[in-house]
Amino acid sequence: MILEDSLLITLMIVLPFLWFGLIPILKKVGDKILPWIAVALAALVALPIFLLLPDILAADAEPILAAYDWVPSAGLIFEVFIDPIALVMAAIASGIGFLVVLYSTKYMEGEKGLPRYYALIMLFVGAMIGLVVSDNLLVVYFFWEIVGLCSYALISFNVEDPRAAKAGIKAFVTTRVGDVGLAIGIFVLYLATSTFSIQEIIAQAAAGSIDVTYLSFAGFMFILGAMGKSAQLPLHAWLPDAMEAPTTVSALIHAATMVNAGIYILVRMAPVFVTVDGWGTALLYLGGITALVAAIMAVVEPDLKRLLAYSTISQLGYMVFAVGLVFVTAAGVANMDGMFASMYHLMNHAVFKALLFLCAGAIIHSVGTRNMYEMRGLKKEMPITRWLMLIGALALAGFPIFSGFWSKDLIFAGAYEQELWIPLILVVVTAMLTVAYSLRMYFLVFEGESKRKTTAHETPGIMLIVLAILAFGAVASWALVDMFSTSFEHFLPIGLPTIYESHVHPLGDFVSHTFTSVAFGLSLVGIGIGAVLYFARNSLKTNKLSLFIIKFGRQGFGFDKLYEDVLVGVKKVSMRLRKLQTGDANMNFVGVVIIMIVLFVMLMMQGVF
Repeated sequence: MILEDSLLITLMIVLPFLWFGLIPILKKVGDKILPWIAVALAALVALPIFLLLPDILAADAEPILAAYDWVPSAGLIFEVFIDPIALVMAAIASGIGFLVVLYSTKYMEGEKGLPRYYALIMLFVGAMIGLVVSDNLLVVYFFWEIVGLCSYALISFNVEDPRAAKAGIKAFVTTRVGDVGLAIGIFVLYLATSTFSIQEIIAQAAAGSIDVTYLSFAGFMFILGAMGKSAQLPLHAWLPDAMEAPTTVSALIHAATMVNAGIYILVRMAPVFVTVDGWGTALLYLGGITALVAAIMAVVEPDLKRLLAYSTISQLGYMVFAVGLVFVTAAGVANMDGMFASMYHLMNHAVFKALLFLCAGAIIHSVGTRNMYEMRGLKKEMPITRWLMLIGALALAGFPIFSGFWSKDLIFAGAYEQELWIPLILVVVTAMLTVAYSLRMYFLVFEGESKRKTTAHETPGIMLIVLAILAFGAVASWALVDMFSTSFEHFLPIGLPTIYESHVHPLGDFVSHTFTSVAFGLSLVGIGIGAVLYFARNSLKTNKLSLFIIKFGRQGFGFDKLYEDVLVGVKKVSMRLRKLQTGDANMNFVGVVIIMIVLFVMLMMQGVF
């Protein structure tokens, strides 16, 4: 690693946390200047990451493994592993983060608590960068928890709104279930390998030296961890309620940070668990069912932001599904093509979902409502925003040649080639519903006759610039497949024999293969039936079954009630257990000592000491 790269790596890790501490100090400069200082600081966070991209994504690049001593005397080392996946994830977080901050200069104008808002965004982005570049699972978990804390604080940003406070708590509590699962998985892997290094664990997994019982249990605990952060059923209920946050925060959570963390941990650890029986199958059905159920809820949702939230859950289901496509061949070689499809869709989704959320923010800011039935006819009053949001909707729906089409086609192709018929049906039906709710969203907002008493206004200039940049990405980001897929081969884990489908690149072969594959036909069928479903919606929703689905879907299929019932139950148990908390410091100390003794005995039994 050359000195220049070392400096850039240090800056990309340190700067967000430095700015997080600096912004509150700068609050005296005033609310007019502070946002532009935040823009400059966000640009400085993204700069070293984008300067590193050419080196890491080069065809002959090698991953960078570096170590930073935190407390050398105690052996605490922050190990950094930077490969195309880690750096692209960091680029998404910092790049979208910069655009969100730039958009916020106008959108958040006049809001209270701006220093807190910009500081938390810096911490959010910094935690995501730290999470994806760390090679130590303990450090990964440290940043994982900071990401969760930031999401809670930003969802609850409007402290005077009880709904925002409740939504923040709901996100915090729900994702804790997954966090506990991930912590258990990390601890089990350590017991089995005596290391927290991801690369060392991958090497031991490749050598077959990890006990299958430990490996299987840890693998499913990691899935539980991803279910919380990436909002997979049944731990998805927090994400629609998170729409109480400012729309800029919604864009950041859905496109760049929080929800991508779970997908990343699955992709990063897939080489470890690829040999575990049922691990990939569990991801196929978890992702496929989540994608389908969330798409149904999106089809019947009248709230624009909640529709986009259900859409995010559905698209995350595609990504989880794609990770489940990894498998071991008869020759004992791991096929990692599904990992590429998952990460490629994550990259495309980040762009078009940020575009859709920020367009939604501009619309809501203009008309003062989130209910799509109260918008109507905005194409005359917001003509530029209309075209930009249409681009995002077409990318989401998977229309050729928009970005979502290419990555969805790869996912369909992977399932078809492996003859996974039932999972394939799940995602193809999801694609049909995605077209239907994308068209519904566009036509409800922009077409028809307006019945509003107020007049809307076009999106302000600085916000339009951000939307235009994202719209360009939603149209053209697929063209990066050559560079991304070539460099992806260098991501494949050290010490693990793998194969990688050569048809993914170069660009010309990728395009010709896509348009001649069976998956392309499935995509067209999905688009066609989805359009029919939308335009025939009025005749389809007259029967009792459709009315039941609409009513039940708008109630979140009972998941919200389940969450409330569980929370009430936990509260009742907690009220009974509170009698054990005497407030006596001596009793508390005895309890801590007993727990430490139990943990020490468990570690001794495992031969750690």
